[in-house]
Amino acid sequence: MDKKISHFKTSDNLSLEVQKYIQADNPDKIILIVHGHGEHAGRFEEVAEYFNNKDISVMALTLRGHGNSEGKKGHAPSMNQLLTDIEYFIRFVRVDFLNADLYLYGHSMGGNLVLNYLAKDQSNEIKAGIATSPWIKLAFEPPNWKVNLGKWVADIFPGLIQSTGLKAEDISSLKEEVQKYNDDPLVHSKISAKLFTSIMKGGDYLIHNIHKFKHPIFLAHGQKDKIISHDATAAFAKDSRLFTFKSYPDSKHEIHHDVDFENLMTAIMDWMNK
Repeated sequence: MDKKISHFKTSDNLSLEVQKYIQADNPDKIILIVHGHGEHAGRFEEVAEYFNNKDISVMALTLRGHGNSEGKKGHAPSMNQLLTDIEYFIRFVRVDFLNADLYLYGHSMGGNLVLNYLAKDQSNEIKAGIATSPWIKLAFEPPNWKVNLGKWVADIFPGLIQSTGLKAEDISSLKEEVQKYNDDPLVHSKISAKLFTSIMKGGDYLIHNIHKFKHPIFLAHGQKDKIISHDATAAFAKDSRLFTFKSYPDSKHEIHHDVDFENLMTAIMDWMNK
């Protein structure tokens, strides 16, 4: 598998990393990946390899404040800025691949961003969307006082950083995948008050604006996910004929790093081929 690293500049002049896994000079299909909170594009190499073996190219973005991209760790100034970053990512890809069908694929926080982008942008550049374990709602209810404090802090000290408290063992039921996560120097558990409230509001926006979607979307969630609510995704998926939903009883938060990897990839391929 041939991987190349590139960068592009955001609207506010940050450099964001893109990992390219291009199969042909003029690929028919390219999957554009947006990762989850605290991780980076490099954690999707197995996904890219799978699709490359099916003659589908992949390009993966590392979001601001993550991995080797620039920006304060775990912080973003607004939802609009994150969606603009995704818009610039799509333009960056489209310049070199004018005729390829583009599929926008987001995981967890990336799933939230991808869904918000598709709901708000109505882009003709994107053929369809994919969201795995999308952060629509958390799998637990944080105390009201903590949520209210977070909203207050987000307005006054938007860049204030806290730990997410994420337990590595909650990402996968496979011990080797948990170990990889723990050993990855580019993974972090930092999140700013502004980023947290932006994503939470983004999830609420999705629930109340399902009528705005125009693209076919594949949704998937592991039933053992203790981080992001499986039931919220299942309920969300029922509200539009454009949505296809797959539930995985044996997988935790990262289905693509769990026992259902092959099942998930096969389901996405079947869906794309339809």
